[in-house]
Amino acid sequence: MAEIKQRSLEEVKGLGPEEAVEIMRQAGIVGAGGGGFPTYFKYMKPQPHLIVNATESEPGYWGDKLLHKEYLEEFLQVFDAMKTIFGFEQISLAVHEKDREWFAEYQDHASDGVYDVRYVPNTYALGEEKTLVKHSTESRVPRFVNNPDGTRRPGMPPDVGKVVNNTESLLNVYNALFLGKPLTTKFFTVYGEEVDTKVYEVPIGASVAEVLGIAGLDVENSGHLTVLDGGPYLHDMAIAELGKGDAYVRRMTNSLFVIPEDRRGKEYAEIETECPEEGIVSLVGKVSGVNLPLGGGLLKPATPLVSEGDEVEYEQKLGEPVDEGFSVGVWASMGGEISSIENDIIAISGGAIPQEEAGAEAEATMAGGSQPRGEAEPFQEAGSSS
Repeated sequence: MAEIKQRSLEEVKGLGPEEAVEIMRQAGIVGAGGGGFPTYFKYMKPQPHLIVNATESEPGYWGDKLLHKEYLEEFLQVFDAMKTIFGFEQISLAVHEKDREWFAEYQDHASDGVYDVRYVPNTYALGEEKTLVKHSTESRVPRFVNNPDGTRRPGMPPDVGKVVNNTESLLNVYNALFLGKPLTTKFFTVYGEEVDTKVYEVPIGASVAEVLGIAGLDVENSGHLTVLDGGPYLHDMAIAELGKGDAYVRRMTNSLFVIPEDRRGKEYAEIETECPEEGIVSLVGKVSGVNLPLGGGLLKPATPLVSEGDEVEYEQKLGEPVDEGFSVGVWASMGGEISSIENDIIAISGGAIPQEEAGAEAEATMAGGSQPRGEAEPFQEAGSSS
């Protein structure tokens, strides 16, 4: 099995494609941009062109832009390594026109020949990957592709020789290949009504209500507010009424967006926010508990490696991926005691949501009646206050 350990740039560039793919799978990396598609699968059949999606199209978001500011050198290294490992003919960083100045340092380094920067219109579009390919290249992803058995499927970027990866997903690849760190945290923006805009690094599985409390919201007296997991355009219901019920931070949570309970997300399509002066704030080690899914959605549940009552350490492996279908490793996002393992969810001590209260699936609230986004893990809302 590929080993997750610290490696130098030359050691990473010396990895074979299959070994790098297995490290991604074992590290638990799925698409951080919203869909949660298993990242390792995108690299099992490398394509000529890698497009890094740095557009962060939802209004009000700051997470990806801050990641690119704070981790410039890490991105430059992983671009270099990925080009060698997977033989990409080209790597492109796709950026909104309005963010040219923000990404100026990347343009300065593009002359090194490892990657280029491509500017795309300042628009949001459902089906972001296909739109990004259209705006940043001369290719067009087909609407449908005929399978050999006569069936049809939706077209995807690999059909035109492209791999599209979200900014944070690629940073997680860097962490796994270079630092030997598995996926245990999520970067996202907190913003909206009655809360200052913040960007946090949060343990996966943390309580949404607890995070909002840390952000300064008076949760107990906020019953008039609703929390969306996502932005004005693309979101799921997190908490229908604050103070009643709770939800978990997912691997795909890009925002906790607070709005009045009688408003709809799309009404905030023109919202503007200021970049948080403090940058990214880490909540690692600062939450009371987590609930970690072993699978769900696209993912087959990993095999648990721990039992109820076990004491675990931060970044300890909790679940071994299975060979059937899509499956990834699961790792502890905090240290503590395993308080329960039920319904393919591992709870680590002190979680804000008793396991028996977390059985209801979240209500999808997509704008325009669209289907809910694909999910790689369960999204759950508690039925009552904890």
